[in-house]
Amino acid sequence: MKNVAGMPLDTKSRKKVGQNENGLQRLVAYYQNFFDRDENLKHYSPDDYQNARRKFVKYQLEFRGAL
Repeated sequence: MKNVAGMPLDTKSRKKVGQNENGLQRLVAYYQNFFDRDENLKHYSPDDYQNARRKFVKYQLEFRGAL
């Protein structure tokens, strides 16, 4: 699997979240990692991928407690 820049994704570093980050930063990193799936990488163009990822994270943060 490759990221938007065409570089191979390292699954270990992709899922690793730093110890010094606060809860909100860890939650954003979790949602970003959740969005990084083959189906999304193949579906979006490189230009649209970052925008879609940002919208996904923003939506998840806004409605995470709505259920």
